[in-house]
Amino acid sequence: MQASGPSQTSDPVALQTVLVIDDNELYAHQARATLRGERRNLFIANSAREALAELHEIEPDLILLSLDLHDLPGCRAIDIFKERATGIPILALSQNPTVAEAVEAVQHGAADYLENPTKPETLAAAVQRATLEARSSRELQEAKKQVRDRFGFSHMLTRSPKMLRVFDQVRAVAGTDATVLIRGETGTGKELITRAIHERSRRKDRPFISVNCGAFTESLLESELFGHEKGSFTGASGRRQGVFEMADGGTLFLDELGETSLNVQVNLLRVLEEMEFRRVGGHDPVRINVRILAATNVDLEQAVAKGDFREDLFYRLNVFPVILPPLRSRPEDIPLLMRHFLENAAAEYELDAPIVTTEAMEVIVRYKWPGNVRQLRSLCERWVITRHGQRLEREHLPPEILNSKTSADTESAMNIDENKSLSEVTERLLHQVERTYIQRQLKKNNGHLADTAKAAGITRRTLYTRMKQYGLVASDFRQK
Repeated sequence: MQASGPSQTSDPVALQTVLVIDDNELYAHQARATLRGERRNLFIANSAREALAELHEIEPDLILLSLDLHDLPGCRAIDIFKERATGIPILALSQNPTVAEAVEAVQHGAADYLENPTKPETLAAAVQRATLEARSSRELQEAKKQVRDRFGFSHMLTRSPKMLRVFDQVRAVAGTDATVLIRGETGTGKELITRAIHERSRRKDRPFISVNCGAFTESLLESELFGHEKGSFTGASGRRQGVFEMADGGTLFLDELGETSLNVQVNLLRVLEEMEFRRVGGHDPVRINVRILAATNVDLEQAVAKGDFREDLFYRLNVFPVILPPLRSRPEDIPLLMRHFLENAAAEYELDAPIVTTEAMEVIVRYKWPGNVRQLRSLCERWVITRHGQRLEREHLPPEILNSKTSADTESAMNIDENKSLSEVTERLLHQVERTYIQRQLKKNNGHLADTAKAAGITRRTLYTRMKQYGLVASDFRQK
């Protein structure tokens, strides 16, 4: 097997190992000439047998696989290498490309399908896309595992230190019966947090009832909350339980609590203080044992000052406040969440998720996301339907994203080398941002590695790797 190593460089991009499998020596060396670069180790195998024998020794990050091999032709080769090199992206190369074979290659798990030989710029771009996709996939799985192992959350995803601190709060309060007031903009995931609290509480096997207080008029909300007796108002043909009664022994989530009237707030305060109420039109008190979780996107302090929200109810609810950060304040989560939502939507609709170009992702990450995670999830679902199996380019983004101030006015804020390709510029900028972020966390934590890793929401091993990659030394950040 032929190999070529990297030249010396100060480029912070991680070293990449590429395995080229092609029994046409001319095509194989053309691929090596295209991909031979500062940060790549390249290996050439002239047969499938040779490649399989050396596969575990090489541990490639990417495989370029000819579908015209004499000892293993066609898409069967993709199956074998997908099985032996789990999680490694494969670019399929064909001397006589056809639409049918392209479809078959992708169905068998190829990350891309190219003519062999192909233009150098086309091959380089395909390799870059596959590498970034593979890295995004690994980061997504690592983030899921980290959140699951550290917090036990299987349905929430983040790598943001801000959200990880929220998860710490959830874990701390979940085992108590304390009232929790969750605040944050629309679409930040308030209901997910309440469910996480309930699922980790002593009441997890009891009912979890949710009610949107902003969806009812005052009279209907009182009936929804407390129930009513037969004949208490027109249409009340029988006794009906309210959500407080249905949640007895469990958890009641009062969403959009800031939208309630002062009259309803009086009754809510009484229930919270005494844990009993009367149904609408009823006389007998009903005793309950309910844990209250409440959420709002209203500035309650301002509402109290204006007289729109009772101060005593605010303090009764605000026993344990949790504030969810907006998506725009945790841009490191956007690529992870986007990939997660794309994969989920693709599975639901039995379609292939689109491939997001680096140019499109740059614009997406810079957008302010006024609808937060909910808006991102809806757009990902739309993109799966409209761009399934295709590339999601910058021009495919909706006008509100393309025309936003944060998306349009960017070049002046970045040092862009116009002699480099887009993928090279994007990769370098992403690493610049990551290096700056780690520097700031090290400075903030006085060079203490354990505290820095915790604040950054990464493992200590990952922090060591990043510091070595970027030439950072902990002692440089310790106060003299």
